[in-house]
Amino acid sequence: MAFALPSRRHLVVVWALLMLTTAASMWSGRVGVETPTLGPLWSSVLMGLSGVKVGLILWFYLNLRESTAGWKKGFVAFVGLIVLVILAAYMLTPEVAS
Repeated sequence: MAFALPSRRHLVVVWALLMLTTAASMWSGRVGVETPTLGPLWSSVLMGLSGVKVGLILWFYLNLRESTAGWKKGFVAFVGLIVLVILAAYMLTPEVAS
């Protein structure tokens, strides 16, 4: 089986997107003196950005885009489940719930 590797241009564009999402997650994850916790909205944004970053890495750098539909669906479901479990655990902590 021969798989097409992503071009150098694709990898550079994806790297730039990863840097942009890293900067966005750093901005959304900031906690100031007046807000000791992130809260539900910003923690959801932060986890959503993390899911996007994982998807970009899996899709382009690990070349998941060339695999079968089962692998693609499996990884998307697994990453989505992990993001939801982490977000739910964060939301269920007493400091965030109150």
